[in-house]
Amino acid sequence: MSKSIEDFFTAGELATLFNIPKQTLLYYDRIGLLSPEFIAENGYRHYSLTQYLILEIIVNLRKLDIPISQIKDYLKHKSSDKFNELIHKKSCECDEIINKHIKIKHSLAFVDKLLSNIENLALNQITLEHQSEQIIFISDLSSVAVGKKRLEIMAKHNQKAFNKQHFKEKAVGWIVDQKKFLMGEKSYSLAFFTTVGHPQNINKNHMILPEGLYLNIFFKGTYHKNSKSISKKIASFLNSNELQPLSNIYVMPLKNHWLTSDPDEYINKISLQVTYINQETL
Repeated sequence: MSKSIEDFFTAGELATLFNIPKQTLLYYDRIGLLSPEFIAENGYRHYSLTQYLILEIIVNLRKLDIPISQIKDYLKHKSSDKFNELIHKKSCECDEIINKHIKIKHSLAFVDKLLSNIENLALNQITLEHQSEQIIFISDLSSVAVGKKRLEIMAKHNQKAFNKQHFKEKAVGWIVDQKKFLMGEKSYSLAFFTTVGHPQNINKNHMILPEGLYLNIFFKGTYHKNSKSISKKIASFLNSNELQPLSNIYVMPLKNHWLTSDPDEYINKISLQVTYINQETL
């Protein structure tokens, strides 16, 4: 051998220079990424200056979280173009991760705002509010009474209303027949619904809630336990204020099994579009 053994690094020396475990070098050798120049009779592994420079590339690319398989391929085909391609690919992956976490932060902020609003709700008070146009995604329930089938429809509703990679930040409400509700009759939900903003393609599963005057009431407990008393309260309010209902009843859970195990602590919102019988009242 033309060079002295002192011109080579042992595995321990090389690992120390890069502040990595010596086992990492053993692993790189095992997978064919970086092998020692030679192994002495005493079993010591020795690395050359060239291998030092190669390890410099490997260690720094790993700091960028570039996969070993890509590093291995790059070392076989090093060039400015290949390096630029490697960096650009990782940059695109970072953009995807950033966008994903931006969406997560948006969902967290949205939910945090909803939770804050729940704490400040005035319960059992009827209010009238002008509401902008909204679009809801609906899943028909008219042919299904109760039981497992309804949950299956809800699951499919969630799959369509929410991206599978996206947190379910909005609750799913249900639509009830207005006439039966105001008469205090028991009636099953006509459909599930979720507000969806303004999708590019509106189809038969979407419905527009027109801009207009809406009656709202927030109440504690389950809908089924409180629907009769709430319907009487709303019917009386409509009559006293000469209001006429224009839509079905929209029930939206605001505090449910996600936030409490006690159904009596649930909070729901009932909403319906109304208009004054005598428009001169406006």
